[in-house]
Amino acid sequence: MKKIFALALISTMLFNTSCSNNDDGDSNKLDGSLTVEEGKQQLEDNSIKLLNKIEEFKNDDALNEIIELAEYLSSSNTTKFSGFKSTALNSIENASSIQSKNSLIEFNAKQSLALASKNNLIFDFEAESGVYEWNADIEDFEKIGESDDIIYKISYNENKNAIYSFTDFASKTVEGEELPTLAKANLKIDDITVFSQDYTATLQDNNLIPTKINNKTTIGGFVFETNYNNSNNAKIDQSFTFKIDSEVIIGYNYTAKGNFNNTDSEVTDIFDSVDFSFNFLDAKLNVSANDNDFDLDEELTIDEQIDLLNKNVNAILSINNKLIAESLFYKDQDTYTDYIYNETTESYEWDEVTEDIINVKFLFDDGTSSDFETYFEGSFTELEEKFEAVFEAYETLFEDVEI
Repeated sequence: MKKIFALALISTMLFNTSCSNNDDGDSNKLDGSLTVEEGKQQLEDNSIKLLNKIEEFKNDDALNEIIELAEYLSSSNTTKFSGFKSTALNSIENASSIQSKNSLIEFNAKQSLALASKNNLIFDFEAESGVYEWNADIEDFEKIGESDDIIYKISYNENKNAIYSFTDFASKTVEGEELPTLAKANLKIDDITVFSQDYTATLQDNNLIPTKINNKTTIGGFVFETNYNNSNNAKIDQSFTFKIDSEVIIGYNYTAKGNFNNTDSEVTDIFDSVDFSFNFLDAKLNVSANDNDFDLDEELTIDEQIDLLNKNVNAILSINNKLIAESLFYKDQDTYTDYIYNETTESYEWDEVTEDIINVKFLFDDGTSSDFETYFEGSFTELEEKFEAVFEAYETLFEDVEI
């Protein structure tokens, strides 16, 4: 039973790797339901609408200004740089390739690494403070003035002027490990801000475990925000949003309650409950799980485990506050081939084995149900075609960017 509940919790948390929602109060209340086919159609329409917004973003002026600068720097030998020069150039490349080589989540990871992967960044910041200008003849920055900030100036393509500024930076080091606690930067091209980052973190005393993280990255009309808050190791809240022109495209809220003082404990000893909300434009998946009535030392039958899971784990898929489906755990069978000892022949032989397992499926408002594979099979073909078209459009847009 412990494994089953652990699986349910972990499955909930895994959505974390796939976003804050745009809820305010009563928006969580569902207003009616959709038929199976209506749900499918609205999910596909919603996903295509989402991809259209992402596709339109490739025309964003700020993004294209960054791409032009990145293409110019691509022709230079920028791989030789270290310290904050490397961080600045990596940030420009990360931003410019946000929808080609990087997915949205990969962009955030790479941008975080641009700040956190170098040793002694605080010393680099203090040592490199000043104003630098790009010299195309030697393909390097030359220091031209003093400043408390780090400012890189680049004149390129005859009449373009870019200024990349690190205005604030701080970090904390414990036992040789360093983690940024403050990082602010912006990129201006011809006096217009096309990229900015504002990162703050609060860490526990004497270690690098965060109690609070806030990050906001802006590229023209695109905004990425992420927040993390640990309340005395008893409650963890985490969220992030991707917005285009102030509209949430993808977002999630995640709240876990329990005892997080000892992360080496069994997952069921750590968590009391998990609540998760995932938004993709107008669609939403809400998942909640708790450990009420779970006796980890009690051996339960498959049917008893299913009953307990259906009481304690619930997922609701909706769109525009209309119910599409809920989750339903059920008994299924798994057939596979295994190497089993045959007492008659006194040897191991390959044999077909069938056993009862626990599975989960969609339960619709009309009482019918469907496993996930059957529900999606043969549907959403227009969505697949749209995704390929958007991917190819961005591939073409970034084909000349190489840093």
